Amino acid sequence: MDSSALDGGRRSRRGFQYQDAVTLLDCLDMHAGAYDSVGFEDLDDIVCTARDGTTYRQVKTKEDATRHTIASVCRPELKDRVETSILGRLFSGKPCTGESRFCLVVNETPQADLDSFRTERGTTRGPVPQKHRDDIAKRLQDLPVAPGRSLAFFIDRFEVLVEARTIEQVEDAILRRLDGPVAAVLGQPGLWRELEDVLIRLSILLAREASQKISRHWDAATFKASLLQAIAASTGRRSDGSTEPLQRLRSKLQPAGLTAEEAEGHLDLLLRYRRRYRSAVGGERRLLDDLNDHVFALCSEVSARRRAGHIEPGTAAYAATVHAVTREPFLPSPSLPVHDRLAALDDVTARCQNRYTDGT
Repeated sequence: MDSSALDGGRRSRRGFQYQDAVTLLDCLDMHAGAYDSVGFEDLDDIVCTARDGTTYRQVKTKEDATRHTIASVCRPELKDRVETSILGRLFSGKPCTGESRFCLVVNETPQADLDSFRTERGTTRGPVPQKHRDDIAKRLQDLPVAPGRSLAFFIDRFEVLVEARTIEQVEDAILRRLDGPVAAVLGQPGLWRELEDVLIRLSILLAREASQKISRHWDAATFKASLLQAIAASTGRRSDGSTEPLQRLRSKLQPAGLTAEEAEGHLDLLLRYRRRYRSAVGGERRLLDDLNDHVFALCSEVSARRRAGHIEPGTAAYAATVHAVTREPFLPSPSLPVHDRLAALDDVTARCQNRYTDGT
């Protein structure tokens, strides 16, 4: 993934679709062994397949302070055509077995009648009062169902999953779930910024897959490979303990005139800097945060001058950036050695848009 995609992902995080966030949670469940594959924009919004059956998920969000009821999810969108209701669509047009599940995912706790079908992620739904089952059956009595199946078959296997209210809250849950896989690669907890980078990379990849004209799915091996690749790109470490080459950093340093050997030296400097940052606490952490922010600002200033035509791209832009970072006096602390400043510059270069040319 190139740097422009990562920057675009960061800028559009608030637009990261709720359905995509829920899909990513399902993929993390698959990574933990719950499913064999997760499909998106297939026979339903999300299709989770396991050896013992398939779960079809339809995702419906509300932002108007109202709550779903049995009546609202059974109400046809087209007059007298119950198959156009939320549950009508969920129960229709899918191959199913006795182990299939039909799940409505909502972002608000529904009213008590619909809430009686509620389940928790990774658990089996409990018994439901007969009056609520009968209510759905009455409202959907004209629903065409698959041959050999009754409406009761679908109601028996219907469940409601209430996820967090906002996309940001779902993302927080994803970040907590990512902490384990990232720590397994690093041998220690990842930085919050690294976890965010992994989330952004996965969400961009998922959104691209979901936007394809042909429905797509990830099996467990595909998602694991994508997850490990995102972790390696964000942290500089592979799952086997080796060093990720950080091709983005290397490719960005090429137009700056650095040799392959010099680029390797910058990679080593960067990885040691990130390990130091992970272990820093208190005053040292605040100092490094200030350092990162200050170097980022200096880089942005040089980039602006380059784009305005005041600095030539390539080696001249790199020289101006290094000069800005290493010159004296230096804030936030004059005592920061040059190698810390250069390491912070490598960190900014690896994570952000290209600072030396727009052509790579």
